[in-house]
Amino acid sequence: MGVQVPEHVPAHLVFDFDIYLSPLLMKDPYRSVMANLPKREPRIFWTPRNGGHWVVSGALEALEMLRDTERFSSEAIFPGARKPSTLPNQSDPPAHTEYRAIIAPAFTPRAVKTMEDYLRKLSQEMIAAIQPAGRCEFISEIAREFPVSVFLAMADAPTEHRAQLLDWTEISVRSPDPAEREAANTRLGRYVLKIFEERRGHEGTDLLSTVLRGRFQGRPLNEDELLGLGLLLFLGGLDTVASTLSFIMLFLGGNPGYYQQLVDDPSLIPAAVEELVRTHSVASFSRGARHDMEYMGLQFKQGERIFFMSQVHGLDERKVDDPLRVDFRREISPHLGFGGGPHRCIGSHLARTEIRIFLEEWILRIPAFTIDLEGEAETRGGTVWSPVRVPLTWQAR
Repeated sequence: MGVQVPEHVPAHLVFDFDIYLSPLLMKDPYRSVMANLPKREPRIFWTPRNGGHWVVSGALEALEMLRDTERFSSEAIFPGARKPSTLPNQSDPPAHTEYRAIIAPAFTPRAVKTMEDYLRKLSQEMIAAIQPAGRCEFISEIAREFPVSVFLAMADAPTEHRAQLLDWTEISVRSPDPAEREAANTRLGRYVLKIFEERRGHEGTDLLSTVLRGRFQGRPLNEDELLGLGLLLFLGGLDTVASTLSFIMLFLGGNPGYYQQLVDDPSLIPAAVEELVRTHSVASFSRGARHDMEYMGLQFKQGERIFFMSQVHGLDERKVDDPLRVDFRREISPHLGFGGGPHRCIGSHLARTEIRIFLEEWILRIPAFTIDLEGEAETRGGTVWSPVRVPLTWQAR
């Protein structure tokens, strides 16, 4: 149910769009959203859904606003904001910079390089487990399991609760009910704090021990800071890669000519990953207006929420020629699939590497596959988009 439109928002800027439940998000969301969202410039509109908020659908506008931390803050964010918070995402520079530095060493290209053998072995094992059957439901059997296995290994965290962690993450990023999202985050938070408490005084070299040793402004991190950083790592590690990989496999299975390009020339895989992240970005971002202002000719009031629909920023025809066309040989494949500005995703290099290595191993073992669906694939909205099911079939060996 929508709220009343504020007086400072003119009628021509109002567009009824629910980021969780819009019918545009249920099938072929990228084409549907691009075909139906307002095209006037600036590409920003106001929706009465979810408490009322602004939506930035244009890449040019998003790039400028995400870099402008003086006007748009991460500390006042979207309705139903995660409680507890996810530091450093819900902080601004200079605090954000210092928090980010605590976890950054684990995600550098050099650090990720040391993980490649593990990622390749994990990919091989997961593909080998499903290959003889000649079919799988990719999301439940591979996409959800692959990145959570990577994260739990990095964190040296117990694996017996993986199913529950995935369920909580699903609610956190896709439930339209703010109370459900908060409850899921609270449960995740308790889980994170329990691990930190058990590890205190027995820190190792794992990711969570690194956080536990972290310092902010010269002092140890307090409980809220540990919780925020821990939640950020869990939520980032458990869902975004799964959703991205699911969309990629849905596309490749439904477009065998593109898949054959990768089989014929595996050196295309890194460029293909970048292009498919552009056309199938999954995560969105939020900010809040720091004060009353006129910006790009629009009136923003202090505390108003701004939702950056980065899922479609890579489809902005002002930045990309023929943006809905997939081309693994594009010279540049610009997108905001991993965010922009100082809050750009710290795990982007790891995410790219996970997807690249998985595809390299998949094409070696399954030279052709198709989507086993009648009609269009169903998808889910939320702060992270995802297909509902990705059933694949291939010739078993």
